[in-house]
Amino acid sequence: MSMAVSELRLGPMPGRQQGQGAPVLLVHGALADARMWSAHQSHLGARWNTLAVTLRYFGTEAWPDDGPPFGLATHLDDLVQAIDAWGQGPVHLVAWSYSAHAALYMARHHATRLRSVFVYEPGFPTYLQEPEALARFQADAQLMYGPLAEAVLRSDLAAATRILMDASGQSPGYFDRQPAERRAVQLDNAHTLPRIMSQTPPLPLSATDLAAITLPVCIAQGGDTRPVFGEVASAAARAMPQARHLVVHQATHMWPDEAPQAFCDALEAFWRSAYPSGA
Repeated sequence: MSMAVSELRLGPMPGRQQGQGAPVLLVHGALADARMWSAHQSHLGARWNTLAVTLRYFGTEAWPDDGPPFGLATHLDDLVQAIDAWGQGPVHLVAWSYSAHAALYMARHHATRLRSVFVYEPGFPTYLQEPEALARFQADAQLMYGPLAEAVLRSDLAAATRILMDASGQSPGYFDRQPAERRAVQLDNAHTLPRIMSQTPPLPLSATDLAAITLPVCIAQGGDTRPVFGEVASAAARAMPQARHLVVHQATHMWPDEAPQAFCDALEAFWRSAYPSGA
């Protein structure tokens, strides 16, 4: 069922609203903006009131240089403002990679604004405690982010975009094999890479914090994802025995982009299990 798309502005962030039903807030990761959720919103719109936002400093509009610092604390504040400004009550929050850490922090500290939280491969290891797992994370982070940092330092943001997407898709040439519209969104957001590489420290979130979350939460990860993503997601799942842990067969970090229908099916299955009598 096709539903009209409405352009909104909630607090400092632009957003795209589509559908009807219980409210769903969709938050992108790095090298993306609200456009990455277009197919997902089309799939969900017949049953859910979806809002995809573009985080501050992402997207194609000109942001002022004198705004708050780039980082999760700023983006968390903006998301709280957006939920309040939307006025739909508590939302089902869906977040991928960079933004997933803020989503989990919100579940711990702003739970009244949420119905549930679904995160795919959170990106910050603040709750990764096991020494061997942390060593695997750190070794893979160096492999992934070392070349990225070098490209950013020489101001070759197109090359940095290609490096990050090839590494996230776990295949040389992954960026170039993507559909043109996905490449365009990623290149439109290449300007964020220097900010990402120099962002403020991540929000403090420990394994104890995760264990104290009482909302319905799903931690999802790809079965074939690389350690820099997989170790963090697995650590979150270990810290949250109360949460659902979804491991997607043969998927990597790019699964939400690659398989919108399957991703939406996973969302709806989680929401039905969390609220059997209706979300």
